[in-house]
Amino acid sequence: MALVTKCLAQFTGLVNIVLAIALLNGCATLSIDEQQEKRIELNEMSDGTIATLLETRPGASELLEQCLGYAVIKMQVTKIPVFGAGGGYGVVKDERTGVRSYIKVSRFELGGGLGAQVYKVVIFFSDEKLLARAIAGTWHFDAGAEAGAGDTAIEGNVNSAEEGYRAFKIAESGAAATVTVRIARGTPYLN
Repeated sequence: MALVTKCLAQFTGLVNIVLAIALLNGCATLSIDEQQEKRIELNEMSDGTIATLLETRPGASELLEQCLGYAVIKMQVTKIPVFGAGGGYGVVKDERTGVRSYIKVSRFELGGGLGAQVYKVVIFFSDEKLLARAIAGTWHFDAGAEAGAGDTAIEGNVNSAEEGYRAFKIAESGAAATVTVRIARGTPYLN
């Protein structure tokens, strides 16, 4: 019974934090100048991450040349024993048109694990529908295991049924070890 009470208290605390962050984000309105500064910041993050990936991962340049578009998202995730939450911002670029769209991502987890981590995700899209969904905002569900510390990360996903993309995770800082079911939601931002 004490374990259930403890888990319920942790869940309630996490929900309160997530709701507070959502409320603050919902209330924040950026001026036109601030929006332009944020676009520049996200473009620099995206371009730098792609450059790092091309330098460190064999085959990434071929994926970039062949893809219809790609997404680069910087995430911050915190995981307590049963629940986890995080969020980030990123860029989705349609390579056919050169148009960049900006997204905001929220992520929730349920499962075992503990930690906090900052990382970037790069997704190369070869499926036109998946690229369009990334630009428009969509829910994404998967299950998997992750372990990471500092700038080293290992990730395994059970969700291999959905093809049409190739994803890479580049850890920046923190440490985490999880086995979870994840739900992520991307929504348009600065568009």
